[in-house]
Amino acid sequence: MESYQTLLNKGTLALIHRHPLFTNMTDSEIVEYLSTVKPGVIEMEPSQRITVEPGFKRRLGVVIEGVVRVLTVDYGGNKTIINVLQDHGNVGTMQFMADHYNMLFEIVADTASRVIMFDADDFLKPITGIERIQYTVLVNLMVSQRQLFITLSEHLVCLSQKNIRDKLLHYLQIRSEKAHSYEFDIPLSREDLAAYLAVDRASLSRSLGELRREGILEFRKNHFKILSTQHFQY
Repeated sequence: MESYQTLLNKGTLALIHRHPLFTNMTDSEIVEYLSTVKPGVIEMEPSQRITVEPGFKRRLGVVIEGVVRVLTVDYGGNKTIINVLQDHGNVGTMQFMADHYNMLFEIVADTASRVIMFDADDFLKPITGIERIQYTVLVNLMVSQRQLFITLSEHLVCLSQKNIRDKLLHYLQIRSEKAHSYEFDIPLSREDLAAYLAVDRASLSRSLGELRREGILEFRKNHFKILSTQHFQY
């Protein structure tokens, strides 16, 4: 990991400043906070993968530039997408913040990305001299967790559906509601969508084909158009 000092230039501070974790903070407060807690910085090239081994120290990852995916990897090597994180979106809490010592994670960069890696204890233990700044960061963290919980809940509901067709329909309904439209793009490739729904890609393709033949939806790559609104109300 790179040193936190790479974050202290004017251009990078502008990226940091727009992130929800640093709401209502001045540049000087951000610099003071970073200089005190000294987080690491991960810079990733497009398609670069980083494996997080079990036992990795608890961390909180904040994406300040680019788009990254967080996946879990089971003992058989099967991967499930947990979240897609992007700059100035949700706080970007990567799942290995908690003590998942028996879980293997993988971070994949979709674009050139930068992620600030904080020690989780920096948010939980008072630090002498920056208590007021630390309080602001902690409040921002708590507020922004709402979106993370919503995202995880949506994922769990998708996974709880009985079959691939229902998983897919529920996911597309969520995307339709977010777009407030029956025509929308999804942020996942076919391979990623299969991983997100915990199904194999061939079965996913068959379900998509069936829905197209039945006149329920039309799609091209990651662009979808709902033709039958029976299952989709926003």
